[in-house]
Amino acid sequence: MLRFAGRRLLFLVPQLLLAALVVFILTSLLPGDAAIARAGGESASPELIAQYRAELGLDQPLYVRFFNFVASAATGDLGYSFSTSESVTDILWRTAPVTLSLVFVGFIIAILIALPLGIIAALNPNGWADRISLGIATSGIAIPNFWFGLLLVLVFSLSLGWFPATGYVSLSSNPWQWFVHLVLPAFTLGYSLAAELTRQLRAALGDPLRRDYVRTMRAAGLSERSVVGKHALRSALGPAVTTLGLQVPIAIGACVVIEAVFNLPGLGSQMVQAVFSRDIQLLQGVILFTVVLVVIASFLADLSYALINPKVRAE
Repeated sequence: MLRFAGRRLLFLVPQLLLAALVVFILTSLLPGDAAIARAGGESASPELIAQYRAELGLDQPLYVRFFNFVASAATGDLGYSFSTSESVTDILWRTAPVTLSLVFVGFIIAILIALPLGIIAALNPNGWADRISLGIATSGIAIPNFWFGLLLVLVFSLSLGWFPATGYVSLSSNPWQWFVHLVLPAFTLGYSLAAELTRQLRAALGDPLRRDYVRTMRAAGLSERSVVGKHALRSALGPAVTTLGLQVPIAIGACVVIEAVFNLPGLGSQMVQAVFSRDIQLLQGVILFTVVLVVIASFLADLSYALINPKVRAE
């Protein structure tokens, strides 16, 4: 297991370097000039624009700027946001818990939805229960996140008054209010993630349930709960874990829309703000931090899959 983890760790370095290169190039190709935007527009004096270009390093060759970007990022220095004059690292420390909380609770809700639906669909292939389960799950893909989120706000916040419509409370200040404020946005996210997970569980469970050893256990008198929960479901955990790992970037991308709907001060909101204000350093920091989260999540998914499947560890 240690050898497997070591090999995966070695792949992290080139992945992160490649990700940093892509982030740097894409943000550098954005239309407009960050120095002009920071100086107040085209009407600013050439001297002021040149001063800001020097401060932002835009007067240096591209390869020098990339090297400085990677070297600074490696030490945790992502520069300063020119729109707020605040350290990008401080902004990330303040906003990342919001998005991570949303993703974490969203995945829990996705599992709670997908697990029973996937099992029901696998136990009743091509039956009415299968069609209903897949229909419920697939609707999570068909319904846009922003529309579903607004619908939840209309019903459960404005009409019933069960949950707050917007805002965020940190876990450390009030755990209950943290949970209450996350219910609607996390359900919006989790419902959309549950669709693919349900289909994967259905497919992964379908094969073990048709195996001879499962028929033998049923013939021996084992309960259906024991057959499915202790034996068939264990075989389906590998594909499910892989699916969860692949859904992390999808979840973080969906947070951009969901945070806007529920007015959550997370990474998605900061990314949108950075794009509109041409805040290059903030945009680079948010995207790079997001990419690091995705790479780490992929690494953890690989380790989890290796723990479940001994054949992977032996490769």
